Amino acid sequence: MHAGLFHAQFEATVRGPNNAAMRRSRITVRRRSRNAAKRLVLALGACVWVTLPVAGLAQGLPGPATPMGPNPSECEIQAALLGTTGPNCPPVAMQRPAAPPPAMPSVAPPGQRPGPVTVPPLPGPTAMQAPELRAAFRVEFDFNSAVIRPESREILDKVAAVMGTAGTTRFRIVGHTDAVGGDAANLALSKRRAAAAVEYLVSRHRIHADRLEASGMGARELLLPDQPKAAANRRVEIVNLGG
Repeated sequence: MHAGLFHAQFEATVRGPNNAAMRRSRITVRRRSRNAAKRLVLALGACVWVTLPVAGLAQGLPGPATPMGPNPSECEIQAALLGTTGPNCPPVAMQRPAAPPPAMPSVAPPGQRPGPVTVPPLPGPTAMQAPELRAAFRVEFDFNSAVIRPESREILDKVAAVMGTAGTTRFRIVGHTDAVGGDAANLALSKRRAAAAVEYLVSRHRIHADRLEASGMGARELLLPDQPKAAANRRVEIVNLGG
């Protein structure tokens, strides 16, 4: 083919109106791809920065008291109050509440460009707090009384045995009541019941009094908020205060 004729056909084919439209279409596709990639990067960035602080906050909060069964073993009490068990104990799996789900980032409606994403500053290094060790025990008392029933002394005997292996670790004994009666009366009753548990541990098992302290919450922290009069709300919690 003649060189001049070849170049004329090339110009007509490559630079013709049809190919110009094709080039414009390719440019539009590339722009849309870049815009979609930018939206994806912004969405992923928001997800990362919203999720990490929530997860860290959930790990740093102390969990609620582990409710013990009606007849817990010394190994179970050790695991709840000391975070470890003795060499003769079988593996103990304590149930802990699940962490809350991470917050999901908001997504812009289809066809609408997402707004600017504010990226929080990086937090400085912080020491994570150790989980609080505490357990709730069903310690029975006579009605409207701080007298410990005989069937509940066995539980306190096991608690004392665990405390005896904990060196100088201190504990707080917290009394709780149900919601029957007034707040002031329940608060005073819970304090008397916590003091009765401390007195039993000191006088019966020779736990040093300076390792124990008593407090009461009345009906302010119900174990079953939807059942305020349930017997399960009448309990004693023991909190590990450390050495």
